[in-house]
Amino acid sequence: MASFRVRFHRIISWLLVAFFLTTVFTGYSMTQNWFKDKYLLSQLHRISEWFFVGLLLYHLIYTMFFTKISSKKLITKLREKRGVEINSLRLIQKVASWGIMITVLLTILSGLNGYVWFANTFGEIIPFSWHRVLDLIMNIFIIIHIAIGLKFLTIRKRLRKQWVNYAIASLTILLLIGAIYLQIPKNNTRLPDNPGTPSEEGMVKITIKGIQYEFNPLNVTTTRPDIFKNDQFSMFDVIFHLDEIGKVNLDYHFDVSMNTFVIDSMNGDTDWWYRTWYSGGWPEENAFRMDHYPWKFGTTLSFYQEREQYLTDVHTAFAEEVIRKENNGGKVIIPQIIINGDTFFETFTDIEITPHNLRDDLFQNGVITAIDVIMSLGDLGLITYELQWYDSIGTATYVRNYWVNGIDEDIAAGTCGWVYESGSRAFLGFQGNHIHLPQDSRVITSPEYYKTFWICL
Repeated sequence: MASFRVRFHRIISWLLVAFFLTTVFTGYSMTQNWFKDKYLLSQLHRISEWFFVGLLLYHLIYTMFFTKISSKKLITKLREKRGVEINSLRLIQKVASWGIMITVLLTILSGLNGYVWFANTFGEIIPFSWHRVLDLIMNIFIIIHIAIGLKFLTIRKRLRKQWVNYAIASLTILLLIGAIYLQIPKNNTRLPDNPGTPSEEGMVKITIKGIQYEFNPLNVTTTRPDIFKNDQFSMFDVIFHLDEIGKVNLDYHFDVSMNTFVIDSMNGDTDWWYRTWYSGGWPEENAFRMDHYPWKFGTTLSFYQEREQYLTDVHTAFAEEVIRKENNGGKVIIPQIIINGDTFFETFTDIEITPHNLRDDLFQNGVITAIDVIMSLGDLGLITYELQWYDSIGTATYVRNYWVNGIDEDIAAGTCGWVYESGSRAFLGFQGNHIHLPQDSRVITSPEYYKTFWICL
């Protein structure tokens, strides 16, 4: 029976290692933007996290009740220089075990702030901002614990070659360096004092078909003074500026039927489209007008050649928006608005959206943005809402935007809150409409739908 229990525990231990690695990988994949679909990663992270915690509890209970290794006896044997290598490893493993227990408890308590029910009920027992630091310390203890476990495995298998020791030591060092490196902030750029002044960036670079081009945002003016004001400009204005100063050869035209500038060719090639993201963002599919997308501090921008059919579909969606607005007498009337909250679900049809000029530092008065959808619903008494200004959020060091912090009773807490998408149904979700452009910066023409929904990262 004891032999079976030992074998079973070893199986559980290696499953624990597997779920630990999965939890760490999915966690860092989100914070380091390794993959596009963060929400799928967040779900995988939650699932692997619960398996990891459950298996860890089993491992700790088993160790406490069935492993009879006294710390005092280990220290005594070391003092008497008996079995120095084995007993040193056991003592280090035992210290690491206590470190794991303490940091896991603290990490779980800080991580529970990511569940709105916990954050609203108990408040921040341990601030969520501590989660990553505690996570790093926990990971270091676990890596050391696993490394010693590997060493004991080689001893049981009678693998006493020196290269085995070197391999375990090298792997341990690499994992420790990797864990520490991934926690180092990657963006040390000084932020401008004035959120409306792009000139503080100095010279910046964008990429066109893999080639970098440099420009000064101070010298860029907008081609859409009907949308932007002051020194603000769009992603299209950047490429227009590079053409003006002779760095690229751009052919373009303004298409009234789509309410946007269209690139006919650049440097002799056709079918150009763009990818862009702000501080803390990542590359994503995009079906949004490039001359409506505001440039701001910390922007990453690249132009690439897209499939002709994709651009045709995008342009068709743009044209349909213009037709919809004309049919409504110049008013922005959204056919369907969906609010999928944590505690409620609502849909509204044919809602007229009016401008509130919330960002009159960026846009001309009368320009309608996505956040006006929520504010218009509030004006009509259909919902209550609250907005929150953020200078930064998590790894996004430069945000400077208003966020929808709450709708009715669902108020953002911990890592739970509201996100949104809007546009043509041909580009639902991550096919092009769900882009990380804050609502108060997303100019809308006349989208087919607007959806806001509750998520927990």
